[in-house]
Amino acid sequence: MIQDRIFYGWVIVAVSFINLGIIFGIWYSFSVFLVAVIEEFQWSRSAVSGVFSCFMLVHSFVALPVGSVMDRFGPRRIIPLASCLVAVGLAASSRITSLWHFYLSFGVITAIGVCAIGFIAHGIILPKWFERKRGLAIGIAMSGIGLGMQIIIPLSHYLITLYGWRSAYLILAAGMLSIVFPLNAILQRTNPGEIGEVPDGSAKESVPILTPSLEESSKVNPPMAARTLHKPVAQTPGEALRTRQFWFLFVSFFFVPLAIQGTLIHQVASVIDGGFSAAQGAFFFGMAGIFGSLGKIFFGTLSDRISREKAFAIGMFCTILGVASLLMLQADRVYLLYSYAILFGMGYGSIAPIVPARSADLFLGPHFGKILGILSLAGGIGGASGVLLSGKIFDLTEDYTLAFIVAIVAVSLAIMLFWFSSPPNENE
Repeated sequence: MIQDRIFYGWVIVAVSFINLGIIFGIWYSFSVFLVAVIEEFQWSRSAVSGVFSCFMLVHSFVALPVGSVMDRFGPRRIIPLASCLVAVGLAASSRITSLWHFYLSFGVITAIGVCAIGFIAHGIILPKWFERKRGLAIGIAMSGIGLGMQIIIPLSHYLITLYGWRSAYLILAAGMLSIVFPLNAILQRTNPGEIGEVPDGSAKESVPILTPSLEESSKVNPPMAARTLHKPVAQTPGEALRTRQFWFLFVSFFFVPLAIQGTLIHQVASVIDGGFSAAQGAFFFGMAGIFGSLGKIFFGTLSDRISREKAFAIGMFCTILGVASLLMLQADRVYLLYSYAILFGMGYGSIAPIVPARSADLFLGPHFGKILGILSLAGGIGGASGVLLSGKIFDLTEDYTLAFIVAIVAVSLAIMLFWFSSPPNENE
């Protein structure tokens, strides 16, 4: 049987890769729809940016109930239902005639569905299947985000050019129903125990799951054993809220999306303002996604080996250099677009595997979905604030310079705070 040869966790990784590629391709395609919608309705940039801020806030506030239902019913039931909700939201977005329609269809309906398929959902699913290779597995799955950006964002721009943005939204809705729904209804599983396995497929090796003897495990792989096979510091929401690690991670997770989302969602518009075409903006957005995929795998693996803190710091420094490239962009400096795409892509790619891996290191247990849901509140509020703030800064100054400076400061603060979220004695 195939399960005797291949650990089913890698099938879950493959399904997650596709889910994340599609859902985040839709997520970040908002940057090209933003330009098209503004051209048709002549709404202000901050007003339309507010739709995405609403999306981020709703996404974050429903994360706790999504985590709870995911813990209770499992992804095989929840993700197919969520794919239908995303399709409904996108179809409704294609019919808007007023700004509040857009807030409701994309900012609320689509956001709820995306939460149950995206980062939070897979941050709950994947750590249950892997322990020793947690960073690597999450990194591979999350790398689907970059591929989705590379395919769906330029595709969205092409569809908008060819058929208009309304038809483009309908085509994306059809993709959700024809790919994400059946894929998860057939192949998704809740955890290894459901099919008689244990994390990493190590049943035949008799490897302890959470609390092995460090003396024994260190004979095989000292750095990885000491870092990933340790007892969580808390396993219920109440216990987690009483730990310093939770709050340092919470605040760090606020500043990271503030910078990342505030930059990404306005990247196409800023490139156009810099004298380049919308097609070039979409291309380099997609290119950043490809390097984001590489960054997810690279930094996920690196975090298993040199520590989450060091890998995160290196990734965030790349992010700072990428934002600086966008900050200095001019029409005669096209090389800075390549610098942005490579450095920013690699850097922001480090977030997807490291944040859920660190969360699982600290809080993995029967209530992990709820804990990650609470943590995601910080990410949603930070991301919404960053998108809205960048749009408002542009409306006031007609320039993104200050917005990108704010992003650099936010990333710097996130590095420091993340370092303090270390499990007890990890850096001793």
